[in-house]
Amino acid sequence: MEKTLIICEKPSAASKIAASLAEKRPAKQELNGVPYYEFMRDNKKIVVASALGHLFTLKNKRPMRDYPVYDVDWMPTYKVTKKAARTQAFVETIQELAKGASEFINATDYDIEGAVIGYNVLRFLCGEDSIKRAKRMKFSALTTQDLRQAYDNPLPRLDFELVDSGIARHMLDWYWGMNLSKAMSASVEAAHERFAKLSAGRVQTPTLKILVERQREINAFKPEPFWVVSLLLELEGQEIVAEHATPRFFDKKEAEKARAACEGQKARVAAIQTRQYQQRPPVPFDLGALQSEAYRCFGYTPMRTQQIAQQLYDAGWISYPRTSNQKFPPTIDCAAIIKRLSGISKYKKLADSLLELPELRPTEGTKTDPAHPPVHPTGEKPEKLVGPQQRLYDLIVCRFFSIFGKPALKESIRVELDVNGQPFYLRGRRILDKGWLMYYGPYGATEEVTLPELSEGQSLVPKEVKFEEKETQPPPRHNPASIVKEMEARNLGTKATRAPILQTIYERGYIFGNQIEVSDLGIEVVDSLSRHCPEIVSEELTAHFEREMEAIKEGKRSKDEVIAEARGTLDKLLKKFKEKQLEIGKDLGDAFREARRKQRVLGTCAKCSGELRIIVSRATRKRFAGCSNYPKCKNSFPLPQMGLIISLDRTCEHCGTPMIQVNRPGVRPYRMCLEPKCVSKADWGKKKTRVAKAEE
Repeated sequence: MEKTLIICEKPSAASKIAASLAEKRPAKQELNGVPYYEFMRDNKKIVVASALGHLFTLKNKRPMRDYPVYDVDWMPTYKVTKKAARTQAFVETIQELAKGASEFINATDYDIEGAVIGYNVLRFLCGEDSIKRAKRMKFSALTTQDLRQAYDNPLPRLDFELVDSGIARHMLDWYWGMNLSKAMSASVEAAHERFAKLSAGRVQTPTLKILVERQREINAFKPEPFWVVSLLLELEGQEIVAEHATPRFFDKKEAEKARAACEGQKARVAAIQTRQYQQRPPVPFDLGALQSEAYRCFGYTPMRTQQIAQQLYDAGWISYPRTSNQKFPPTIDCAAIIKRLSGISKYKKLADSLLELPELRPTEGTKTDPAHPPVHPTGEKPEKLVGPQQRLYDLIVCRFFSIFGKPALKESIRVELDVNGQPFYLRGRRILDKGWLMYYGPYGATEEVTLPELSEGQSLVPKEVKFEEKETQPPPRHNPASIVKEMEARNLGTKATRAPILQTIYERGYIFGNQIEVSDLGIEVVDSLSRHCPEIVSEELTAHFEREMEAIKEGKRSKDEVIAEARGTLDKLLKKFKEKQLEIGKDLGDAFREARRKQRVLGTCAKCSGELRIIVSRATRKRFAGCSNYPKCKNSFPLPQMGLIISLDRTCEHCGTPMIQVNRPGVRPYRMCLEPKCVSKADWGKKKTRVAKAEE
């Protein structure tokens, strides 16, 4: 009997695929504690097995005592890191299930990482011959309809262009990341005879440079004073401010002259201009736009948005999120999706109103992606959606609805005032027809400013002539969403890697805060490399290799050519680095030591005014907050044993102890004070309270 082995990316996907392809719900079986599914279809035995993400990773074949090292190979992840110990059971299970299979199908996510995961599973666990015979399922949503169509119409071969592009990316990232990190740590060891864990990366370091440049702009900014003259009017019981036609007076005498001319004078309505205009619906969500909008609406970091969107996709409720597409292909039946969404009570009214339109034509953006459509709901009714998942799903549904709406009709009103020769104006705006705004709900809300009825020649009596001194402001700091958008604009990284790279820069202690500030260590890393090896922080070099890997994906370059070019480029960089190693190491070592000192300080000791520092017990290896004046002062507090601890430079309003933030990979950061018995923690330990706090 013929046997087909289908390889999935993770257990949840295997469950979905098996349930969709089997005529009746297949029973879950286990081998080595790993679930798999077996059923009959078209007189063939179908076995659906799962990886657990990457089962193989790159590892150097010999110890990295020096650099550069290029002798690397793929190894099972459980042999490289203890954190991946669970993957051993998946490796052994797939090897066993592959025996006797005559057909293989790669059903991992249709992207670069999914292509590499499936390819490595096939060649290392199913035999080299399986690669030649393997087919590829391509789908953009884990729904029964999409999965059956992907199975019935598979690609006749593996997506080798994606595979090669992915392998090249992994190789380049390993070459750059491991060699540069080794070089930096070795330079500190050579200069200071001490170890310092430092890192650099092909995309990471140019991104850090962008943040350093913005911080320098802010630090170098010199505020310039200016003066604002305005009128406070009371019209029909409503206080309204009229702005001067010169919004900023940089000459104080001119500002005072304008104010003096207005004192005790009436304002005459000189002209009223009314303009109606249309506001087009937004374009469909690609990943970058979704991350940006989720930060604006909920304050979610790009990494958090990406993780939540992946959860919604795995559950089958939205399409594949890591896409750059803003155009719906004709194969997506949007009307059918809207009809299914009308079965959800919350969306029934809006969905029905769309279905009544004579034509459903979505607004489109300019970006395209042949692999996947824009992010959209599948129409499957979600179950057990709470907190962040519910918010993000609602945002995606409302955005999907809004792109089919008609333009919103708005009206702006400008009233020009004359006060003894000084020109002022009032601005009003209102929505005449909501159009697509009706569907986008709170996410597209705009504040209306309603002016009372006025007529030309009408005389008004100002309540007050306001005179304010202000200062020009520096450029704004980047936030997590804006820097990811900037990375995209500069072709640094990919839609899938930008958020994780930013997370890595945070974890290295190079940056901190939502309004991103660069630490002294982050600045010194960029400065040292810029002085001695500027190519390492070069955006153009990084963007060049991004284009090269895109060319591999398009079949225009071979992975071997690009990898060879990368090795040659890196060889030159590292040779230059070695020549300057002691100088670089001295600068980095001093900065690293100071950064570590600052990172350990959590605040001021209330008992003796010493420093409360992070201390690791020699006996238990556990960390706690202790006073710098020990043993004279024995004030101490317990600390969480997992995660990066960051001082918030403020104290608790209840107990007065320092506030800290705890960052853990894959989990939303949380904030707390050091005092375990603080009233703010009275409900800690209660499940409902923990859930509520996590969803705030």
